[in-house]
Amino acid sequence: MNESHMNGSAAAGAELEMLRRRNAELEGELVERRRVETALRASEARFRAIVEGQTELICRFRPDGTLTFVNEVYCRFFDKTPEELVGHRFTPLIPEEDQRLLEKQFATVGPENPILHTEHRVLCPDGSVRWLRWTNRAPVGDEGLHAEFQSIGVDVTERRRAEDEVRRLNRELEQLVRELSTPLMPVADQVIAMPLVGFLDAARAAAALETLLQGVTTYNARTVVVDITGVGVFDAPVADAMIRLAKAVKLLGAQAVLTGIQPRIAQSLIEQGVGLGDLVTLQTLKEGIAFALRREHRGSRAPAREWAAR
Repeated sequence: MNESHMNGSAAAGAELEMLRRRNAELEGELVERRRVETALRASEARFRAIVEGQTELICRFRPDGTLTFVNEVYCRFFDKTPEELVGHRFTPLIPEEDQRLLEKQFATVGPENPILHTEHRVLCPDGSVRWLRWTNRAPVGDEGLHAEFQSIGVDVTERRRAEDEVRRLNRELEQLVRELSTPLMPVADQVIAMPLVGFLDAARAAAALETLLQGVTTYNARTVVVDITGVGVFDAPVADAMIRLAKAVKLLGAQAVLTGIQPRIAQSLIEQGVGLGDLVTLQTLKEGIAFALRREHRGSRAPAREWAAR
């Protein structure tokens, strides 16, 4: 009995010691878990402070557009609380036309293309429309699929307005350059003149033709004087453009007169075998205007070559 009792006591003592060691291990694990949880909460707090301290709009959303997180800047921008945004789709904040474009853009995101830059309009609470540029990232999971997007957005409205203003000014400048490169001057009743200076290429010749045709209509012109004294190069393509110009204004009932062909240009045209057809040519702009004034004074529609000979 004594031996059995001793064996039982020894077994109980060993079990108690094992329980003590296990309890100590559990207490150690509990302390470690609490330490990890405390560190995790601190890390989350630091992360949230960083996110909330940004000037950019930050959000996360599922592939269907349902928001899962928005920072304070995002809420302020749209004048909404987190509760009004999280759990709801962001698409009502975007014009329908831009929604369709975004849908196509996000369809291109995948494991090999996880980052997408987008720029679109948004509808603001005050009724205004602004532009946001987003950098969208799609973290790839174990199965190669993205559960949600992480996006950072900046307001680029002023940049877009500046770009629009630059484009508008460029258009005005281009129009001014066209007007300066193809100046049209009303000389007298039903007489207009266009002195050309500099290099005359196909684009400028087309602009000159357009300006002249508009001038013929605007001033009800019967005579159009084109002076090329200041044109540096007058080759076959330019001569062809002048012939087309003469034919075009003739269709509107006007007569084209070309003045200012220099001797070297005339010699070059002869060497190239280029003719000017029925286009009336005179030596100087002064002679061209005098010819036009005589023509209008006499009110005749006789062939221009007869008038040029008088």
